[in-house]
Amino acid sequence: MFLAIISDYDLRTGICELVDNALDFWLTNGRKPGLKIDVRLDVERQMMRVSDNAGGVREDDARLLISPGASSLRDGHDVIGTFGVGGKRAGVALGEQVEIRSRFGRGKSIQVDITNDWLNDDDWNIDIYEIPDISPSTTTVDITKVRQGFSVADVDLLQTHLGETYSWFIEQGCEIRLDGKPVTATLFDNWAYPPEYPPRTASFEIIPADEKKLTVILRAGLIRDRIPEAENYGVYFYCNNRLIVKELRTRDVGYFISSEAGVPHPDASLCRAIVEFNGPPEVMPWNSSKSDLNYNHPAFTQIRPRLINFVSYFSSLSRRLKHDWDGAVFHYTKGEMEVVDPAEATSPKRTVLPMLPRARKVARVDQLRAFNKRAMDTKPWTVGLVEAMGLIEVIGKQKLETKNRAALILLDSNLEIAFKEFIVNRTDLFPPHKYNDAKILDIFSRRSNVIKEVTAHIPIKPDILSKIAHYYGLRNKLVHERATVGITDRQVDDYRKTVEAVLRSLFDLRFPTP
Repeated sequence: MFLAIISDYDLRTGICELVDNALDFWLTNGRKPGLKIDVRLDVERQMMRVSDNAGGVREDDARLLISPGASSLRDGHDVIGTFGVGGKRAGVALGEQVEIRSRFGRGKSIQVDITNDWLNDDDWNIDIYEIPDISPSTTTVDITKVRQGFSVADVDLLQTHLGETYSWFIEQGCEIRLDGKPVTATLFDNWAYPPEYPPRTASFEIIPADEKKLTVILRAGLIRDRIPEAENYGVYFYCNNRLIVKELRTRDVGYFISSEAGVPHPDASLCRAIVEFNGPPEVMPWNSSKSDLNYNHPAFTQIRPRLINFVSYFSSLSRRLKHDWDGAVFHYTKGEMEVVDPAEATSPKRTVLPMLPRARKVARVDQLRAFNKRAMDTKPWTVGLVEAMGLIEVIGKQKLETKNRAALILLDSNLEIAFKEFIVNRTDLFPPHKYNDAKILDIFSRRSNVIKEVTAHIPIKPDILSKIAHYYGLRNKLVHERATVGITDRQVDDYRKTVEAVLRSLFDLRFPTP
């Protein structure tokens, strides 16, 4: 049974279960100051240790260390642990050899060993050893013969995960260390306070089952700590102050539904919602490893309509303000959350929120500048390349018979300038002492020479090269031949996509679909 229920554990979930146990003892013993939890991961020897001073385990309760479904935690405490198997399962999941030493207060020090031999034995009696005294009120779990190896990178990720998962406890004074380094709290309530669109909060009670109540705090708004690469937006869930899941963007919370939050997209990436459940652990909507939610659980289904209401609203607001996030959002660092009346929060009716600002279509050139701000800041020679691509839309809107001819010439000129900027600015590939002005002039005397120099370092697909040659030929016809060829909208659009593909390859520029 133990082996069957550990498949959903990895390093992070397993270590967190052991940390959860220590925090539960701290919670039930009156939150005494000075709690310390020390996690040690020896990468070279592949050994783990989790120790705490949360109070220790009584000898009479030693069976709780291995007995599924057993727990000494009493009702009335909003603890993290539940099911009575978390800590035991975590130990078995992490390694084949688990040694647990504990001393309740200043009482007797005991040890329990969990091994594969014990798991495979028909006799489930467990030996409890009395050992020389360890520090009072402490428990230490040593795990060896790990089932899944871990690396230095895994330890670094765990440091971040612990800071996010237990931020509330750390803020309350609990000290968690990983390999001697203090874990710092990571909070996600970095709200922006636009005057007409402040973040909103609602606090209310629900009864998921058995007349047991959960207190729910729901907060949502626009954020100021957006990290485009990390996509740190969406919905965050806490159960009894422990982070369960973050950055959730699924249909369960309104995404991928056009009438609700819509498809996750950078335009909506300032929307964040935080849901906090507090109450009896047995009616929490988490899964058994506390790594995700049960979206069919009554606790979740009861808050889902209001949550989607908030997520949909602030996702739309993020999109409508995208043309001026700096001025309309990030600028407002202080304010107060708007409090929603509990009766309104629990009402089946949709909450009436402030009217959204009228959306205006952003000019293509502004859109491209926003998407490529970082590239333009680090590579200023790309500014003209980006803006030229935006001008194609401007040209296309003109009521001129020859607008497509102008667009084709601009596209081809922009492509040639891009090749030149690449050769001139990539001094690691084209050293200036070799590629002097005379050399560059010679290269650009023929388009084929330019293509040869660039593709020697950056591969360009054959079909793209074929299109470049084709449209270069059309441009030459326009410039050098007696007859003037006609250029269609389709040809301009095709060449635009071709040039964009090259600019992506050369400079990592981004071109969203118009």
